[in-house]
Amino acid sequence: MKTTKALVIVDVQNDFVEGGALGVAGGNRVAAGIVDFLRLHPDEYALIATSQDWHIDPGEHFSTWPVHCVAGTPGAALVTPLAEALAALHVPVLHFHKGQYDDGYSAAHATPAGATDEGDATLAELLENEGITEVDVVGIATDHCVRATATDLAAEKRPYAQRVKVLADLVAGVSPEVSQQLLDEGFAQANVVVRVSGN
Repeated sequence: MKTTKALVIVDVQNDFVEGGALGVAGGNRVAAGIVDFLRLHPDEYALIATSQDWHIDPGEHFSTWPVHCVAGTPGAALVTPLAEALAALHVPVLHFHKGQYDDGYSAAHATPAGATDEGDATLAELLENEGITEVDVVGIATDHCVRATATDLAAEKRPYAQRVKVLADLVAGVSPEVSQQLLDEGFAQANVVVRVSGN
């Protein structure tokens, strides 16, 4: 039976792992965990989408956070082991950029990498167009871009909205306390299911 499930990998970029401009504790662990997960589940998904912060002129965003993930810089690139693992897959892998001219927390509204036409489909639209009925979300950071992405996808009036899931062992957050609260109850309040990747 053909799967109609998608995996969304949020912002596993050099600037968001340890040693990066806005490194998150546990970022490298999450990157390695996602690589292992992809190796063990190569055919579980109909498609895989990655999002990347891709800041060009994000307004006040850099007064809130250190300068990070500037478009085209090494810090904005996907972590190398993840990029290599994705390149070896036999399922479609789609890359999306966000935050070019705003905060860009949610990958739901991200556009295809390199897109220049404002009419290009967003990630949320593309998932529906591809017949996706279930979405797993992993990546960085639990309490910012993962939260915004998962809750926005769950709020969409699209076939997958009732089946959005965060894989708790494949996320890392800026604030451990806020992130744990989200995993314990906050996501559930937004109609997002929390599971571990083995379930």
